[in-house]
Amino acid sequence: MSSRFQTNPKSIGLKEDYLYEVLATTFSINNNKIIPNTACMGIRLIDDSSIKLRPYPNTSTYKNLRSNKLITLNFVDDIYLYSLASLKDFKRSKNIKIFPEEFYDYYKLENKENIHLNSEIVSLPYIKQAWAMIACVSMGEEQIAKDDNLGESKVIEFTLSIISCDKFNDSFKIFNRAENLALETIILATKLKVAEEKKDKSLVQKIEQKIEDYFVEIQRFGKNLSALKAVEHVKDYIKNLKD
Repeated sequence: MSSRFQTNPKSIGLKEDYLYEVLATTFSINNNKIIPNTACMGIRLIDDSSIKLRPYPNTSTYKNLRSNKLITLNFVDDIYLYSLASLKDFKRSKNIKIFPEEFYDYYKLENKENIHLNSEIVSLPYIKQAWAMIACVSMGEEQIAKDDNLGESKVIEFTLSIISCDKFNDSFKIFNRAENLALETIILATKLKVAEEKKDKSLVQKIEQKIEDYFVEIQRFGKNLSALKAVEHVKDYIKNLKD
């Protein structure tokens, strides 16, 4: 880890008030064992030492962050990992892959936040494939209203204090058009689930049509294997929503 214990997120190229999509890893504890959970999240850098993110209250990210306060924000090049992290539903089908244990590595952190482990050290999970990672601790939260095409919803905005900022290798990755569309498709698939649960047929049709349009465009852009794998995962996820 070439930059262990750096704390300035600008050292990895982040700019204040930009929205960045990352893979956020939190964890729960079962029988004194750490159980990682990863989800696709949007984050905003507020200043050199703090970040905000908004998980929904019914998510594992929210529950874990409230429980033990710690989180890692992983910067990953592979769009397929975003689909695996975002589109998982354990209750619907065993065919939907979860984010497997072998995707994670751990680094040691002093147990200053009184995490419920019989140890003075926490092994904080992060994603092996990340080119950079920011470890944070929650400093507070507030409930805010969010209004989009799914209607108004309540989300919790956490303010995170940066513990360390690790850059594992250089990345000059800029998602190409196919990968950008794949990311948009992943986000639409998560919204489709909400629309299905609300039984809003009009919105379901609108989202499904947009997803189909993106599928066609991604195929047109050619042999981007990561984007195509992400699309296949989205298709499997949607199929299981309908079953």
